[in-house]
Amino acid sequence: MKWIERIYSETDFGKSVATTIAGIIGLIIYIKFNDWVIAAFSLIISFPLFRLIASHIHKKIDNKEKERQEKEKAKNSYKKLSDIEKEVVKAFVENGSCVMTWSQFNQSDLPSSGIESLIQRGILNTSMTADGMKETFVLEESVFDAANSQQNKIK
Repeated sequence: MKWIERIYSETDFGKSVATTIAGIIGLIIYIKFNDWVIAAFSLIISFPLFRLIASHIHKKIDNKEKERQEKEKAKNSYKKLSDIEKEVVKAFVENGSCVMTWSQFNQSDLPSSGIESLIQRGILNTSMTADGMKETFVLEESVFDAANSQQNKIK
């Protein structure tokens, strides 16, 4: 009876689905052929296949949901920005990149308070170019994508 307790307390999605489908297949084969040996082998053989399929499908669905939640979180972060902060983010979008150099910022009329505010929020960070020659500002990629999609809707 311990195996019944183990089956019903299972929390792994793939195993639960596989157990159900393999059990149904075993039952159908037993009813059709009235042979518990063939039914047991059918159940044992089909279980790993259904577990793999169910786990794969569940993982895909779970990843899509996480991606959707991340996009929604970025969209909400963008909506919460002040007008000055949005002006800075808009400069990144118009530049076509989530990275801008200090010289690009110095040549622009962007408000330094918006830059500092984004840094304090953790949305904007400083970095170096790959060659190590210039300092850059790096906008969080998800916020850049949210602002970029917002800008494309306006166009």
